[in-house]
Amino acid sequence: MISIADRLSPYAEALSVSSFRKLLIGQSLSMAGDAICLAALPIALIRTGYGGEVFGFVMAAVGVGSVIGALVGGLLADRKSPKQVLIYTDTARGFAQLAAVALIVFGASWWWLVFAYLIFGIGIGVSRPCAQVLLVNLLPKRALVAGNGAMNFVDNLVAVLFPATLGVFIIFWDPVWGILIDGLTFFCAAVYTAMLPNVEPHEFEEEFSIREAVNGIAIVTGNSTLLLGFAATLVVNVLCFPIFLVVAPYAISDRFNEEMWGVCLAASGFGACIGSIITVLVSGHKRLIGLAVTCGLFLAGAMALLGMGSSSWMAILGATLVGIVEASWLTGWATAMQTLSPEKDLGKVVAVDTFFTSGVHPFIYLGSGIVGGMVGYSQTLSLTAILSAVGTLLIVLVSFTLMPRMRGFG
Repeated sequence: MISIADRLSPYAEALSVSSFRKLLIGQSLSMAGDAICLAALPIALIRTGYGGEVFGFVMAAVGVGSVIGALVGGLLADRKSPKQVLIYTDTARGFAQLAAVALIVFGASWWWLVFAYLIFGIGIGVSRPCAQVLLVNLLPKRALVAGNGAMNFVDNLVAVLFPATLGVFIIFWDPVWGILIDGLTFFCAAVYTAMLPNVEPHEFEEEFSIREAVNGIAIVTGNSTLLLGFAATLVVNVLCFPIFLVVAPYAISDRFNEEMWGVCLAASGFGACIGSIITVLVSGHKRLIGLAVTCGLFLAGAMALLGMGSSSWMAILGATLVGIVEASWLTGWATAMQTLSPEKDLGKVVAVDTFFTSGVHPFIYLGSGIVGGMVGYSQTLSLTAILSAVGTLLIVLVSFTLMPRMRGFG
């Protein structure tokens, strides 16, 4: 039997690498800002008088920007220094948040706010493949699952601490300050990233072209585990945080109060801390389909509690389950892509994942906001629970079709 110490040893190995610690500290600062912003932004829009459809447009702009950035990021991550690209994208996202603050304070048209978050989303799309490649460059392969787990753990630890403390205080005071703080933390993250060692990019004989970015599709379709995991992430990732972020603030505010949204967001972060640790301990990336099915079932239960729960503890439990699903899947899926993809093509594979998932996100953000306004925000969450259950069933059926020799969803 493997001891707990042996299962935790990948964490110790990852944290012993000084350059990884610097990356973790820098990204943790921006993660803390993001946690505050997630609590503050929807409340800032609510107090400005905007409904869920406007917040849906804003989040859709982030998704569209992520799709645009993913194509470019997939090429840059494999050809250019991922460290330099990450510095530029963090800086760009910082300026985008500062612009959003100015637009809200001076009462500019909400279309300008949509444009600011389009730029913000482009920064996200470019940075994701680069961050994955940078992590592979900094850590040995056996420590990657712990590296991903540590990044997700810290991300969600600050999501516990800040929404329920500073986030709630800012909501009481003025939520626009939460957006400002987020912008400043991106500049801090860029400074820490600049301290990392330079890594030589791979050399390519092919010309630099956008068409090369879609070569990751062939790599995904050529590996049955990656293909099935990619299909699963379309269900789990698309239905997890996007609908939670857009619909839940309005549903929670309607049934309880605005401050309750900060508490639920903190509960989601707490659940994510648990999920990231569990995935590392059980090596979830090696049992990817089982992980996907488990996450799908948990997600269905979470959305049902958020949509139909009549008491505050049920909403908090639902938010906690959303966090478990998000961190568990992101940790397992990121590690699976890093270990199953050829190293020189990792950026392209991550770009394909970002392109398709983020390509769907704008429709989910916008559609869920519109549907929520039409049929009710709580009812929309209940419908999402049904869709998650159906999607999980499809994952099971497809797994038996593509991988008939799998045993125990391993």
